[in-house]
Amino acid sequence: MGEGTGVLVIGGGPAGLAVAIAARMKGFDVTVADGAKPPIDKACGEGLMPSTMAALRELGVTLCPGDGQIFRGIRFVDAATSVEARFSGASGFGVRRTVLHQKMVERAQECGITLLWNTPVAGLSNDGAILRDTVLKARWIIGADGIHSRVRRWSGLDADARQEVRFAQRRHYRVKAWTECMEVHWGQEAQAYVTPLSNDETCVR
Repeated sequence: MGEGTGVLVIGGGPAGLAVAIAARMKGFDVTVADGAKPPIDKACGEGLMPSTMAALRELGVTLCPGDGQIFRGIRFVDAATSVEARFSGASGFGVRRTVLHQKMVERAQECGITLLWNTPVAGLSNDGAILRDTVLKARWIIGADGIHSRVRRWSGLDADARQEVRFAQRRHYRVKAWTECMEVHWGQEAQAYVTPLSNDETCVR
């Protein structure tokens, strides 16, 4: 694993890779560690807002038209009403999470970031983090390991945090999108996100 790193990012999903690429573009020596291997998938809505697309471009992550589907706005729907708003100028983009993740992995590799896949982080130490049975020294550590972050817990930052139980499922359907918007359907205790991914594929989460 080497002698150490300037920045260690714990968590190699899109958020972790984004911060790793940004730090590397500023000249830092960066390492990313994750217990999984790419492409890392999870149940998400797979819709990128215009500001996210702009941020990806700044990081040098290129999404091509064939990678997904443009959407022009957002529509909120419940049992009685619906409201729709179109984006001004730029558009959103529906893309499979695995496609987005692979693009970000490739960009991280181009930048010279050290990527440690299948490398779970067991805890923090005084001068770094414990990767398997080895301590990797790091000047800065960034926790990008999700809503139930172990890094946050190890750092004592979630003592007052509310523990919420959330469940998510996602499925892709061979259905042509019926709207140019990403839709958010509201229920009493649930939400459903409907995102066009191509001319004949729609994500429901």
